[in-house]
Amino acid sequence: MAKRQATQPAHSGDAAPVAPSVLWKAFDVLGAFSESRRVLTLAQIVQRSGLPKSTAHRVLTMLLEVGAVEQHGGGYRMGLRMFTLGTLPPEVALRDAAQVHLEALHRLTGQTLHLATLRDGDVVYLEKLRSRNGLSSPAVVGGRLPAHCTAVGKAQLAFSGEQIVADVLSGPLPRRTARSASSADEIRRQLFSIRHTGFAVDRQEAVEGLACVAVPVLVQDRAVAAVSVGFPASEGSGQVLVNLLRQTSAAISRALLGSPVVDVVASAG
Repeated sequence: MAKRQATQPAHSGDAAPVAPSVLWKAFDVLGAFSESRRVLTLAQIVQRSGLPKSTAHRVLTMLLEVGAVEQHGGGYRMGLRMFTLGTLPPEVALRDAAQVHLEALHRLTGQTLHLATLRDGDVVYLEKLRSRNGLSSPAVVGGRLPAHCTAVGKAQLAFSGEQIVADVLSGPLPRRTARSASSADEIRRQLFSIRHTGFAVDRQEAVEGLACVAVPVLVQDRAVAAVSVGFPASEGSGQVLVNLLRQTSAAISRALLGSPVVDVVASAG
């Protein structure tokens, strides 16, 4: 469920103010759906959203009217209109520009690839190409993980402004595994090293058994995203992948150069 921020009712002339609570409840309902739960009954939506049954039903009726959800059998699914709206964020254009280069890297490595961008102390995954060996990765497209636990997150933090780093390190630093860094000083030492080497490493920090190597996608010295290769931690350091990642990152950077998408994505980080 999205983190709620204090919101003042919006006014337009003499029009009635918009009730923020209605918007929050709509997002509570939409947030009940997930990659593994694409079709939900009313009872499941009530359970997962925490809303009273009457409220959830009323909100679902409104969402049905605008096409945000659709009825499916005895339950509900996300509406196709949400897919249309989901193609509009500039991060989608970033992913599209990167896609051909990610596919070329995937053909060379056969390993799991991730493309992610930094947002509010997390990384949001824009693309994931799965490995041929079925290696499990906790990343899902559209999903989030704490930036300090992932190679893609640390690669971007190392090339972000000091205020962004300070904001991330001032908040909670959850540990996903026993190997996850939980000290701000330790993470700062890692970021210092990444700035010098140009790549980041995650060795079983996001999930046991998985290692990742990542490099930032830089446009005019700003990190707008990062690309990583995930592989079994038992298969070595991943150093052999660094040059391939650098070549892929450079190709994506060239594809983005001069694009207005860069300014929007970079300012949102």
